[in-house]
This record gives sequence, C-alpha cells and structure tokens, in this order.
Amino acid sequence: MAIKSKELAGLLGVSAATVSLVLNHKPGISDELRNTLLERIREMGYGYMIREALSEGGQTPFQGTNAICYVLLSEYPDEMTEASFFPTVIEGAEREARFQGYSFSIVHMYGEKGRRLRECLSPRHYSGMIVYAKSLDEDTKKQLDETEIPYIVIDCCDPLLRVSSVTVNNRQGVEAAIRYLYGKGHRKIGYVSSGRSYGSLSERGRCFRYAMEEMGLAVEPDQFIDTGKIGEGAQKYLEKLWKKEQAPPTALLVENDVLAISVYRALNRAGYRIPEDVSVIGFEGRSICTLLEPTLTTMRVPRRLLGRALMMLLRNKMDLASRSLEDVPVRVEVNAELVEMESVAQVRQEQ
Repeated sequence: MAIKSKELAGLLGVSAATVSLVLNHKPGISDELRNTLLERIREMGYGYMIREALSEGGQTPFQGTNAICYVLLSEYPDEMTEASFFPTVIEGAEREARFQGYSFSIVHMYGEKGRRLRECLSPRHYSGMIVYAKSLDEDTKKQLDETEIPYIVIDCCDPLLRVSSVTVNNRQGVEAAIRYLYGKGHRKIGYVSSGRSYGSLSERGRCFRYAMEEMGLAVEPDQFIDTGKIGEGAQKYLEKLWKKEQAPPTALLVENDVLAISVYRALNRAGYRIPEDVSVIGFEGRSICTLLEPTLTTMRVPRRLLGRALMMLLRNKMDLASRSLEDVPVRVEVNAELVEMESVAQVRQEQ
C-alpha cells in the first residue's frame, strides 16, 4: 500500500526533510546515511518511491518508466497449469525488483505468440521484461525485439537464438540424481518422460543419457520411457506397460514432480511397491513431494533465488542497453539440490 514520505520518515526514525533528500538524491546528508536509508527503504518494499538518479547529462540511467513486466506467453490457457512451478519464481523476481526500486506487474497472453506484444507493451510503460514461454522461436523473438524493451527469458534457452536467459542447470541436477541412485546400489536406472519437447523438460532427457554414460551405465531401450502423455493418460500408459509388457528398472528418475504422481499410481496398480521394489526421484521440489506416500525424493530448484537471478540479469541488460554497449547473450544456470525423502531404497549391486 502506498504511503506518504512523512509516514515513511516515521517508520525510519528520521525527519521528513531527510527522507526527501534521500528519495530525491539531493545533497545535505552523508553518503553512509543515504545508502543505509536507501537499503532500508527497498527492504521495506517502498523502493518505488525513490526517484531515479540523474546522470551527468541530466538523463535517467534507464529510459521509460520505473516498472518491470513479467510476461507469460502460452498457446492455450490450460497450458498454464504446468506453470504452477513459477509463482514462487515470480515472487523472487518481484522481491528483487522492488528492492531495486521498480514496480512489478504480470501480463498473461494466450494464443497470440507475441503478435500483440507491441500493442500491449511499450517502452513508455516498462523499463524491462521477464518472459516465460513454452518455447521461443524466431517469430516470437522478433516480436519481442520489436517492443524495444530489454528482456530476458526464463527456463527456455535455444542456443541458436541470441537471447539472455536464466535456466535450471539440468545437467548438474540429473547427474546428481544418477550419482545418488548409483551410490544406493542401483545399476538399472530408467527415465520417465512426458515427451514434451520444450524448455527444461526435453533437456533433462538428454542429460539423463549423458549422466548414465558418465557413470558407465548403459541405457537400454526399455529404460527410457516416453509416455507421450501427462496426467491420467500417462498413468494408464505406464500401468499397462508394467503390468503386461515389461518390469520397471530398480530406480526411476522422473521428468518432474507432477509426472511422478502418475508414476506412483501406475507402479501401485501394477503391483510394485515404492521404494521396496522401485525407487523414484522427481525433479523441481514442488510441495506435492511431501504429500505423496511415501514422500518423494526430488531435485529441488531454488525458485525464489531463480527469480532474483532473473531480475539481476535483466537489470544488467537494461544498463547495457541504456549505454548503447554491446549486448552479448548470457545464460545463467541455477543448480538443483537433492532433497532426500522416503522414495529411494538401498539395493544389492547384483540387482
């Protein structure tokens, strides 16, 4: 809620005149006091009250308004159920934006693939954008570029496109999971994929093969399971597979925690116990991991930190753009962390 500078002064325990000097970058107080108050104002969530400092030429360091936009691009509204991973990421990005003195808003765009971006988003309204998209192609990139607003993308990196991004370090996370299972005695390790070819999901499948090779383990055709579906469809596919066609490996790494729900149900209905017969590891570290029975071991992604990293990288990009410096695309990767729960068991190596 917006407050007046006099009220802010009361919260800070200083005079209204001192607050005015700080908010407007006027002389009259020590640099130490100014910096201390600026930091406290941002931490309290009132960074939007701080005017942008003028450069030597009398111009603000960033063009446009003091606002950041988080843009969600999706072909269909129901796809956003998969984006339930991102509210905590958004929270982290918003906290960092406000700490840096920016206001923060969210824009949802369905089925438009960026065609109306120039109509909805303008440099007059936003200083920078954080963009979430299922995938990013040349056409969408062109539309984003034409807004003339500096932007970065989240968890969606095409090496052929010149865009900056913050992503999950899937290779590190998958390799950590495989090494953990290997240390538990597992040698027949499988991977369960939904078959969706975008973002981190497709990359994790490739990383599984790399990690298995690093550990000297072969990936048999029946160990990489592509359900081609999510939800109930994935469950039925796996249930039929493990009931009638083949036994599952002793351990499974699952594309993400949501798909692990289908894996749990399919194993249970096919007559397999977790973790006595089959160990299971998820990915992402969602809250559902603690609700499953047994609780799901997972590779947790620090989502608030990922959100803060997004804002820090965007601020750097905005700074480069304001000074007309060379903009070299940067990819920042955030590591995943193993969270041990109850879904992995020790096995004898002869298995």
